[in-house]
Amino acid sequence: MTEIKGIIINPGLKTGRAKIIRKKEYNIKIVNIDRAEVEKEIRQFEAALQKIEAELAHLLESNSFSEKDKDILLTHKEIIRDPDLHAKVSKSIREELFSAAHSVLQVFSEYIRFFEGIENSFYRQRISDYKDMANRLLGSILGETANALPAKDKDSIVLATEISPSQVTNLAKSGITAYCSEHGSYNSHCAILTRALNITALTNLSRLLEIVKDGDLLILDGINGRLLVNPDDATILQYKELENKYSQTQAGFRSIKDRPSETKSGRRIGLTANMELPHEIETILDLGCNGIGLFRTEFLYISKNALPTEEQQVDIYSQIVSKLSPYPVTIRTFDLGGDKLSHLLHFSKEENPYLGCRGIRFSLLQKELFKAQVRAILQASVFGKAQIMFPMVIDVDDFRKAKKLVLDCMEELDKEGKAFDREIALGVMIEIPSAALMAEELAREADFFSIGTNDLVQYTLAVDRNNENISQMYIQHHPAVLQLIQKTLTAAKKHGKHVAVCGEMASTDEYIPLLIGMGVDELSINPNHFFQSKAIVLNCDAKLDAMLATWDYSASLKETEELIYQTLKPYFDR
Repeated sequence: MTEIKGIIINPGLKTGRAKIIRKKEYNIKIVNIDRAEVEKEIRQFEAALQKIEAELAHLLESNSFSEKDKDILLTHKEIIRDPDLHAKVSKSIREELFSAAHSVLQVFSEYIRFFEGIENSFYRQRISDYKDMANRLLGSILGETANALPAKDKDSIVLATEISPSQVTNLAKSGITAYCSEHGSYNSHCAILTRALNITALTNLSRLLEIVKDGDLLILDGINGRLLVNPDDATILQYKELENKYSQTQAGFRSIKDRPSETKSGRRIGLTANMELPHEIETILDLGCNGIGLFRTEFLYISKNALPTEEQQVDIYSQIVSKLSPYPVTIRTFDLGGDKLSHLLHFSKEENPYLGCRGIRFSLLQKELFKAQVRAILQASVFGKAQIMFPMVIDVDDFRKAKKLVLDCMEELDKEGKAFDREIALGVMIEIPSAALMAEELAREADFFSIGTNDLVQYTLAVDRNNENISQMYIQHHPAVLQLIQKTLTAAKKHGKHVAVCGEMASTDEYIPLLIGMGVDELSINPNHFFQSKAIVLNCDAKLDAMLATWDYSASLKETEELIYQTLKPYFDR
C-alpha cells in the first residue's frame, strides 16, 4: 500500500478504481501562413468562439446548474467575449501571420504567465479558467476534443495532472463523485465548482500519475488529506466503517443548522462566513450563518481590463447586503498592491510586495479608486447591514486617515442627495504585529476588530507560509502569536468592542476551543467547514472559559501544544 498526501478541496471518503485523464497535447507548428489565408484563419477563430459561447449558453440555460455554478460559467463567457483577447489574436494572425491555433496559444500563454506571476493563490485562481478556455478553443479550431473523460462510471476516482472547470461539470454529469490532481488551488473556480457539485477531491498530490496506474484500487481520504493506493484488506474494512461513521456525522452536522451558535454555558458566538466571490452567496445562505465576516473585494480588480465603476460596485455590494439582511456583511476594502494593478495603473515595481505598498497604504495613495469603493459600500448600506473593514492597518493614524476619507465620502453623498447608513461600523484588520501592540489606541476609535491570523502569523514569525523549505516554522499557535491575540482581545474588551477572527485558525478544529476560551466574539469560517466548526462551538463550556482565563500565554511552545492537543482535545475531537 502506498500513501500520497494532498490538500483537501472538498472533504469526503471514497473507494474506487483509478481512471486517469492524460493532459491533451496539441501539435501546433509555428509556421507563418500566407497572407491570402489571413481571413480564413480569422473566420476559423471566430467560429470557434461562437461554438464555445453557444455551448456555454446551453449550459447556462440548463436547469441542472445552480446560480452559483452559472456565475462561473458567465466568467468563462466573459473571457470568450473579451475584446482585448479578440484584438490580440486577430493582430497575431494579421500582422505576424500566425495560424489561428498558434495565435490563440500565444495570447492565452501571455495571460497565464501574468497570473502565474501573482504570488497570492487567490489571485492566481484565474489560471485554470484561462487554460480551460484555451484548450476548448484549440480543440474547436483543430477539430479535437479538449476534455475527454472516461466512460460513465460512478465508482471511478478520476486522476489528472490538473482538472479544469469544464471537466468538473462533465464529471458531475457523468456521475463521477471523486477526483485527485497533481496541481490545483483551493480558491480556484474549479475548486468552487467542485464544492458546489459536492465532488470529493484532493489536489497537490506529488507524482500522482507516476505512482498510480489506471485501474488501481484507491481510497480517497478527504478527511485527513491522503490517497491510499492498493490498500490491504484490513485497511479497506477500516475505511468502510469510517465511511459509515462519516455519513452519520455529516447528517448530524446538518441537523444543527437551526440551533443557536452558543456554548453549553449559553455564551453566544457569532458564526459568519468568509466570501471570496459573489457566486458563493447561495451556499452561504444555505448555512444559516450570522452574516459574512469577511467579504474580499479583490475579484473586482484582478484580471480585469478596466477598473470597476462605482455603479458596478454598488450593484454587487447591494445584492449581497440585501440577501444577508438583517445579518451584517463585513466588506474589506481592496487588499491590493501596485503589482496587481500594473496593467491598469502606473506604479513602480516593488522588490517585496508583501512588505510594500498594499492594503490601506495603497488605497490612501490611490484616493479616487478608494473613494469609488467607499462610496459604493455606503450606498449599498441602505439595503441591509454593511460594515467597512480596512486591511494592513499599522496603527491609529492609518485608521484615522481611512475614517476621514469615509467621512468625506459621506459629505459628498449628502450633497448629491444619496442615502446611506450614517452609523455604518468601521473596523480594523489586526494582521500586522504593530496593530496588535497598538490595540489599546485602535480600540478607542475603531468600531470592531477582525484578527487576520494568516498574515499575523506570517509577519510575527517572519515565515512565508508558501515557502516549502520553512513551512514547518509557520506555527499558528506559537506563544508569540497567541500573546498578540490576547493583547488585542484585552484592549477590545476594555473598550467594549467586538472581536472576530477571520483567518484559517477560525476554520481549524483544534484552534476553535482555544479562540473561544480566549474570549473571541465571532469566528468567520470557510463555508465548507461551517457545520463542523459549529458543532465544536456547541461543545464548548464554562470550564473552558475559566481554564483559559488563567492560562499563561507566554508559556513555552511545548506547554502550549500540550494544552491544545491534550487538554482541549475533548472539545474538538469527537
